[in-house]
Amino acid sequence: TVVAEKINFWRFISHFRMVHRGSFFAQLKTTTVRKLLPESWGFLCPVHTPDGSPCGLLNHLAHKCKIATKSVDTKAIPGLISQLGVTEAPSASVEDSVVVMLDGRILGFCSPQQARVIGDTLRYWKVEGTHGVPAELEIGYIPNSNGGQYPGLYMFSQAARMYRPVKYLPLEKEDFVGPFEQPFMSIACTEPEIISGDSTHVEFDPTNILSILANQTPFSDFNQSPRNMYQCQMGKQTMGTPGTALKYRTDNKSYRLQTGQTPVVRPPLYNEYGLDNFPNGTNAVVAVISYTGYDMDDAMIINKSAHERGFGHGTVYKTKKIDLAEDNGGRRGRGGNVKKLFGFAPGGLVRAQWRATLDDDGLIAVGMKVKEGDIIAASHTVTKDPITGEYVNRDGITHLHKYKEHEEAFVEEIKMLGTDTGGDEPCQMLSIRLRIPRSPVIGDKFSSRHGQKGVCSQKWPAMDMPFSESGIQPDVIINPHAFPSRMTIGMFVESLAGKAGCLHGVAQDSTPFKFKDKAGETAVEYFGHQLKRAGFNYYGNEPMYSGITGQELGADIYMGVVYYQRLRHMVNDKFQVRTTGPVTALTGQPIKGRAKGGGIRVGEMERDSLIAHGTAFLLQDRLMNCSDYQKAWICRGCGSFLSAQPTVNQYGHRKGVNASNVRCRRCSTKATGSEPRSDTWEDGRGDKFVGGSDVTVVAVPGVLRYLDVELAAMGVKMKFDITP
Repeated sequence: TVVAEKINFWRFISHFRMVHRGSFFAQLKTTTVRKLLPESWGFLCPVHTPDGSPCGLLNHLAHKCKIATKSVDTKAIPGLISQLGVTEAPSASVEDSVVVMLDGRILGFCSPQQARVIGDTLRYWKVEGTHGVPAELEIGYIPNSNGGQYPGLYMFSQAARMYRPVKYLPLEKEDFVGPFEQPFMSIACTEPEIISGDSTHVEFDPTNILSILANQTPFSDFNQSPRNMYQCQMGKQTMGTPGTALKYRTDNKSYRLQTGQTPVVRPPLYNEYGLDNFPNGTNAVVAVISYTGYDMDDAMIINKSAHERGFGHGTVYKTKKIDLAEDNGGRRGRGGNVKKLFGFAPGGLVRAQWRATLDDDGLIAVGMKVKEGDIIAASHTVTKDPITGEYVNRDGITHLHKYKEHEEAFVEEIKMLGTDTGGDEPCQMLSIRLRIPRSPVIGDKFSSRHGQKGVCSQKWPAMDMPFSESGIQPDVIINPHAFPSRMTIGMFVESLAGKAGCLHGVAQDSTPFKFKDKAGETAVEYFGHQLKRAGFNYYGNEPMYSGITGQELGADIYMGVVYYQRLRHMVNDKFQVRTTGPVTALTGQPIKGRAKGGGIRVGEMERDSLIAHGTAFLLQDRLMNCSDYQKAWICRGCGSFLSAQPTVNQYGHRKGVNASNVRCRRCSTKATGSEPRSDTWEDGRGDKFVGGSDVTVVAVPGVLRYLDVELAAMGVKMKFDITP
């Protein structure tokens, strides 16, 4: 079972096209189950699958693939095949009789040559729509082979089958084929690939093999395959528009992009699926230039003025619930157990500071800004009067409910929720919808539609941004080094197409496999001529001027319009800070976990990096001082932590453990009674000892003492050398 998350609409529709092989296959060491096979062509998308452990196991249906939901009427089939020469028993005169089956039921036998003719004839009638052959019937002819599948003519008509449309060449009409018959058919990908006398079908469009999301990647045929896979994953993590009924939804957490736009460069499928109702990003003017040094390693510089105008501005909506029945420690039942009500206690004390944020009903006002520790609701205890049946408060005490999150938020909506039983009990649950504005900050993640992800490294003032001769300043600056190794040429083409589309006021078609490599039919020529007609450089380059000095830059800069997505990975959800906080009881080291105020582990690789950097003394700070620093008593003689023990003061009960009353039990000897009283010491059980005074205090990691104890339990002694 998968929860249909509505992070954005792309993720939502992907859930309903998802196909998983099952958790059993995820454990297999073999890669056979993950491979692309001929029968999956056009049924499962080769691009829309995750990278990593679920690769090839978690697939998505191609956008033209359909699932048969009901069985089709096949009562005419037995009569038709008997007319075509199928006999109920295999003929003795034919050496190699092959079986003819319908949904696993044997209808008869015939020769292999007859089986091919029968299959072709049934297919012709099927596409033609005559003789009662249903259009969704799957007709799989398997020829004789050496070690291949068992030969025969197999037909399938039941539900739960995949099928897809292709063009049947003899009739130039639509034919539905299934995954069983496809490997034994000759289907050409494009019209020029049709082989006369061999090809029986041709694809309607080469993009039919791709899923809905993979089809949204513009010019994906120009990109390296892994980049298209990354985009399919990142498109589902975008802060977009999760739905049109956002006002009425109460999801635990939802993301929304406030400034969504329709892309200038998009395939016709974008309109076919109505994705304009759910905008997923923003058209940005992008310059490819190494400027300021803040754009290294996939970082991107955002124009501060574009940011102030709302570029990438998003909102997070959270829903908090206050359940009075849970506060009682009990569960809501069928009447009679209401022990609390929302509101101020009648006749009780109501402070002015409570009134500042709460309305008369004891609930926070809509539109209020709340921060950690603010009061969001008030309640009071009640008992039911047996005579009047009313709920009465007897103690006059108002209980307060506070906002516990660290981040400031605005109250968007308040709902009082009744019981599931629909009785006339007072409402016991309060639902508060909070709105958290999230403007892009340094460290927030963005990506283009080509798997080119990056983080915002700086919001650069517009006055210092480079500008073109026409006065255009880029919204986003990315580093040229993002392209050579990744080979996302589709992003260059999108930049050209977006620029041309903006200048001419048209939406550009970005369907893959549309352009060819022949002269006069390339993407560069198509969009370059449009740019030239608008008075811009044929190749999309422009002379630009430094925003700092005003001088023309030494090289022309590639600048165009690219659709950028803001991803849901934000610094405000991920940053982790700790000075002091909770520690593990066993070792004294900080706990892990952002929610619990834990620390970040300095592991083996970080340790090696510090040593390699020549800052080895930092290890003492990271691994001891800031982790589990402890002061411990140790004996200089035997070098053990475990034998040092406090003594009982013979002259009084002064508190504190110091050098005068800590001794080593192992290095001491039992007192005989003849020793001076000042030289003897007593443990807590009344035994007296002499010696063992050579102890000192050392600073050690707490886990070292824990290790010493663990080894001692197994009979292994640790000895330490103590030097001043």
